[in-house]
Amino acid sequence: MTQSLLFPAAAMLVFMSAAIYGFGFLHAEISLWRSFWKTLPVALMAATVALFDLPVLLVQALVLSAIGDYFLSLGKSKFTLGLVSFLTAHLLYIWLFWQLTEGVKLGWGHAGMAAFALIYGTYLWSRTGTFRLPVMAYTLVIALMVSVALMLPTAYMLVVLGSLAFAFSDSVLALEMFVVSNPKSRNALSKVVWVSYIIAQSLIVVGLVERM
Repeated sequence: MTQSLLFPAAAMLVFMSAAIYGFGFLHAEISLWRSFWKTLPVALMAATVALFDLPVLLVQALVLSAIGDYFLSLGKSKFTLGLVSFLTAHLLYIWLFWQLTEGVKLGWGHAGMAAFALIYGTYLWSRTGTFRLPVMAYTLVIALMVSVALMLPTAYMLVVLGSLAFAFSDSVLALEMFVVSNPKSRNALSKVVWVSYIIAQSLIVVGLVERM
């Protein structure tokens, strides 16, 4: 199967598996099937990217993201492991994005991201309890990931949008886990988290693949 056929086929499988998790297992009890369907979409992205001569860092970041999905599917007891997996994935994204930049170019977007990280980190500080330090470290790293993405050439606009969607998804996840207590509101937020997360990873992958 050629690359031109593989990517549309893989995209269909990714979104089908994401839909199965979102509609069938998002609010289900912890189980092997729930973990399988949550992990599958990004694992499929990693497998697809690995078939072609694309940066190893991208494959590794996707694999670590899939591992993070698995840990998060196991509930709050494995939250820190999931957080560390995603934090490491973001460090790899930062390394990859940095290689594609054309030098340091700071602007209002970077100031806005720094302000957001400071304000939102302060807001979460008293609400995250025993998870405070890993959450603060993660907030810093994802803000740095977005900041490096903002330095990319305009041809990588999809990657920039993906990084912003990632920051949005994780910000909503923090609200769901540490701030909101109403079950219906938390269920609604979890849907937003899942949809924006899949969109974020997809935009990053497509934005990189089409330029390489």
